[in-house]
Amino acid sequence: MRKVKANLEIPEDAYLALSSSGYTKKRISLEAKSLLAAHLFERGVLSLGKAAELAELKLGAFIHFLDELEIPVIDYDEDELNAEFKIAKKLKEA
Repeated sequence: MRKVKANLEIPEDAYLALSSSGYTKKRISLEAKSLLAAHLFERGVLSLGKAAELAELKLGAFIHFLDELEIPVIDYDEDELNAEFKIAKKLKEA
C-alpha cells in the first residue's frame, strides 16, 4: 500500500513535555493518527475499515479503541433498528 506523508508540527515545549512522559515521535504520530481516524469515523467521513487503516490498527483493535473512546461502531436510530429487526425476522422465518 502506498502512503502519503503528512507532517504534524507541535510546539517544542509540548514535545518536551510529551517526551519527558515517555512519548517518542513515533508514538505521538500513531496516537495522533488513531485519534484522527476515530474522529473522522465518528463524523462519517471514513468507513470503519478505512479509519482502522488510517489508525494502522487491525479492525478488531480499532473497534476496541472506539469503545474506549465511547464512540459507537453502529449508530442506528429507532426506525433503522426496527427495519433491521424486521429483516432479521424475515430471514429467520425463511
